[in-house]
Amino acid sequence: MATTTKKTTTTKKTTTAKPAAKKTTTAKPAEKKATEISVTGNKKIETLCKEFNKKFPYLQLCIFYSYARQQVAKGESITPIDRSKTLASVRRADSGGDISISGNKKIKSLEKEFDTVFGLYCQVCYYTPDGKGIYTSGATDEKTLSAFNAECEKRGCPKDKWK
Repeated sequence: MATTTKKTTTTKKTTTAKPAAKKTTTAKPAEKKATEISVTGNKKIETLCKEFNKKFPYLQLCIFYSYARQQVAKGESITPIDRSKTLASVRRADSGGDISISGNKKIKSLEKEFDTVFGLYCQVCYYTPDGKGIYTSGATDEKTLSAFNAECEKRGCPKDKWK
């Protein structure tokens, strides 16, 4: 009798290592720069000026007591309020509220808001390329903060002069 041999073949199962599962994390959205500056009574004038200059590096925010407006009209020199003080400590007693400063706000609107909300005289200023400090007025006050900041940059005005 013939014997048959059954040949069994075993196949070697090869496995490839799967890469470790990637950790899935929710991507954090890129942090947006603040588009507005919030102005409240408890903010120090120095902090406000720094924030303003960071957003509009070619412009400067000068804040005065309300009586300074009459001094300017008489041609007298005026001195800004001590920047270490808070707006609440220097504003008119019957005033209060908040202001929001954004790039699309007109200069004249910002200056008027300081008067109506805080009872303070505010001027947006800049320096000419030769270093002369100028308060905005007239047609300049009709421009937005962003537009005028860009204009000062193109003119070659110095920046970061708030100090």
